[in-house]
Amino acid sequence: MKRRALFRIFDKYAGIPIVILMAIFLKRKRRLPIQNVKKILFIKLAAIGDSILLIPTLRTLKKAFPGSELTFICTKINYAVAKKTKYIDKVIEIDVHSYLRKPWKFIEFIRELRRNKYEIVIDAGQWERINAIMTMLAKADYSVGFRTVGQLKHFGYDSVVMHTKTKHELETFLDLLVPLGINITDEDKKLEYFLNDEDFNFADEFWFRHSLEGRTVICLHPGCGENGKPREWSVENYIRLGKRLVEYDDNLRILITGAKLEEERCEEIAKGIGSNTINTAGQYPLDNVVALVKKAKLIVCSNTGMLHIASCVGTKTMGLHGPTNPVKWGSYNKNAVLIQSDKFCSPCLYLGHDYGCQAPQCMAHISVDDVFIYIRKALDPGLFPVAV
Repeated sequence: MKRRALFRIFDKYAGIPIVILMAIFLKRKRRLPIQNVKKILFIKLAAIGDSILLIPTLRTLKKAFPGSELTFICTKINYAVAKKTKYIDKVIEIDVHSYLRKPWKFIEFIRELRRNKYEIVIDAGQWERINAIMTMLAKADYSVGFRTVGQLKHFGYDSVVMHTKTKHELETFLDLLVPLGINITDEDKKLEYFLNDEDFNFADEFWFRHSLEGRTVICLHPGCGENGKPREWSVENYIRLGKRLVEYDDNLRILITGAKLEEERCEEIAKGIGSNTINTAGQYPLDNVVALVKKAKLIVCSNTGMLHIASCVGTKTMGLHGPTNPVKWGSYNKNAVLIQSDKFCSPCLYLGHDYGCQAPQCMAHISVDDVFIYIRKALDPGLFPVAV
């Protein structure tokens, strides 16, 4: 956590002048290659949710340049998604935080990167100046990146796309392709995730082993990763919700999912709910968990990577939004339920770390009663007829 905060400070106060100076002294070719695009470099250093929302952009890019090799620079945060995305030909994983302590490692990385010549470089980072520095140092004919208000990173690109708060991030990512002459259609906006037969077989066996066939399975995903604590609904609220659900329907089962670092939180919720609860946090690979989520009736979670993954596989989502704006970061699915905090200052989050207060209280304004009613509506719409 401290490492990330230090990186953001360095990236801002050292990165901005570096980007501006490089833009002044490094003369760009500013030539858009229309033919013979052989190599494309794509940069996105985080996170899982962003990388899921990037898949339509990567698919559309490969469709436009089918003969090209697409190289993707990422970090360990989004490596698993990048590695399994079939539109990426080569994945380069880097540790940007280590460059503060070992700057020569960054020099070595750039030296290795420059062994290849790219016709196009696309930086999908919303605020990171280090991405712009990589873009300018790479051997490339043409580059595209975001202009985000207050971030001053756009000087490093040949073509600039405006990043705004009022458009969903999936569509904003697709906007990066417009300067390349690519026309975006509704078909290009479809979400996608990649599971194999082993994942489906695992889920089927899990369902059988836990006697879940014929039962209503609701997934609770309580965590938001290492950097998302202010976006999390409280343990107490998840426990109260789980208890009400199993009391409401004895045929209902609660499936709890989470990452390894969320095990303690998930275990506390599972014990608090008690019977009819299965906790899988930290026990299985991501794709196995996604296959389980796909079989669930619906999932309740905050704005985190699993929200977008669940949308990809067709599971109905109940997205809990406090600091985050569902217009920008909500589940990209017409059937999704968006539950927004009613705190006057919500939402405040834009770039992922710019919270409006030291200890956000907006998630506490989402009541258990409201979430419970939304779930009942989803399970039995006939109980809540729409007035004509």
